[in-house]
Amino acid sequence: MKKLILSLCLLIFISGLNAQSPAYLDVKVSESMERQPTSMEYHLRVNPESGEYDLDRDFEAQRKVMRSRIKENETQLKQFLETNKVKYTVNRDDNYAITQEDMPFSIFKIKVANKTELDNLLVLLRQLTYVEGNIGDKVYPPAQNDEVNLFEKLYTKARSKAEKMAGIMNCTLGKVLEAEELDQKELNYYGMVEEGSYEHVYGIQGGNPLSSTTVMSMRFRFELFKK
Repeated sequence: MKKLILSLCLLIFISGLNAQSPAYLDVKVSESMERQPTSMEYHLRVNPESGEYDLDRDFEAQRKVMRSRIKENETQLKQFLETNKVKYTVNRDDNYAITQEDMPFSIFKIKVANKTELDNLLVLLRQLTYVEGNIGDKVYPPAQNDEVNLFEKLYTKARSKAEKMAGIMNCTLGKVLEAEELDQKELNYYGMVEEGSYEHVYGIQGGNPLSSTTVMSMRFRFELFKK
């Protein structure tokens, strides 16, 4: 009988603890922050129209013609850039060479400050039929404050959502009980639900392709009180 009474008392005690435990509301949110480059390089090289090698002709003679054409095109490219007041530096890049000695392509590096300057440069370069290029190094502003700013955006967004949900349930919010960064799998899932688009999930950005985007997803647990 004593064991039965003790068990009942323990059960009542545990139930009392559970009753005193605060109600809570979980909210999961995702946010992103985009940084624009402060400067970048455009890498340019000549690409002479050579066609395929003719196996019936002397191979070395064809390579000599190709080397001559590359040198001629690079001279033309230098003159074109200087005439149009485009500043550049030249770097030999052996990765483009068929052999390091025989096909010495040069890389022309042109610095631009933003996307507008890059677009203007590309309009100019499209006049040439013997060049090809790509975006090189990009420089972004320091990122030490990005995580703090992103966390503030996440908290503000989560609090706003939680207040709306609490109002529907005739409750008020208290302090944050827990805050947890979601892993990549959860981030993708909630990003898809929230944005309603596969663009956010798989990183297919519709904005500036030069930008650097940081994405974070978190779960906030808010204390909940009945009005």
